[in-house]
Amino acid sequence: MINSYEDLVETTVSATTDIEDLQNIHVGQSGTYEHALFTRSGDKVATTSGGFKVLYRRESDQQFMAYLTNEVVFEDGSGTIRVAGWIDMGSLLSGNWAYYPSVGVSGRYLGQTGFMAWRPNNLGQEEGAEVKLIMFASAE
Repeated sequence: MINSYEDLVETTVSATTDIEDLQNIHVGQSGTYEHALFTRSGDKVATTSGGFKVLYRRESDQQFMAYLTNEVVFEDGSGTIRVAGWIDMGSLLSGNWAYYPSVGVSGRYLGQTGFMAWRPNNLGQEEGAEVKLIMFASAE
């Protein structure tokens, strides 16, 4: 069984960060957020909350790498998914998709694994992002 949400829109409920200039990121900077996920027709699917921290600058290409943790709680009470993974800040600022491993921790998603894909509309300049969330049944 696959649980697939492939055309979601994310809006910010609240967010804090100490990154003032996306062109001048530093190791140690971080942020927290709460977002809402909607279908294109406007139906609310889930609320997400989490944070990130810039942990190092990759030597090979000088891109800053941050670690993200995120919890997705579905509006219909069907369960919760945890998301965690690395963010290549340069790739994200270029408008590329970021992919994060995901694990179902409750409800119908319990034991499932998958991924969350996230692409901001125009990071730092325009509100919102595109989101895909794909969860696969556990092998039993």
